[in-house]
Amino acid sequence: MDNKNLQEAFIKNLNEILTDIDFAKLDASCNSDDYGYAKETLKKMHDTFIEVYGTDYLDSGYEFVELPAVIQGRGTGHIGLGIVTLDIQSSGEHWGTFFLTPRGVIDQGGGDMPKLHSQYLKDNYAPYDYWYTITLERDHHVDFDNVPEKVIDLLNGCQPDQPELKME
Repeated sequence: MDNKNLQEAFIKNLNEILTDIDFAKLDASCNSDDYGYAKETLKKMHDTFIEVYGTDYLDSGYEFVELPAVIQGRGTGHIGLGIVTLDIQSSGEHWGTFFLTPRGVIDQGGGDMPKLHSQYLKDNYAPYDYWYTITLERDHHVDFDNVPEKVIDLLNGCQPDQPELKME
């Protein structure tokens, strides 16, 4: 299957998962000490990616990809899950983010975003950092050397058989 078909299949499968998500519960879970629901949801998104792509490692042979991610507002510390769109032929250039919020999915890259959605993103995330669950051949845009402890725990839940990410 070519990259475009893989991307379409992943989005289709992801949309099926999204229909079962309690977005308010997910947001509360991401921002509490009991983040089991967030961990479970991120793992489902990650496993769906692997099911479609057949791997959790991508090289620059792919162009645009959507990847499951943990997102954190730099100023607020607010954590959420989402999907980041990256151009991995240009070493991970970020093209947009779909935020999973109590208001549902908000497409940051979408054209005319309702004011309530843009205000929500501004209040909770702008500016933000993200860390995706998939390993890329190269990406100098994401700082995997300084990941907050809670984000590490969420990411490690996606790969229970792998050595854990650790803060250095």
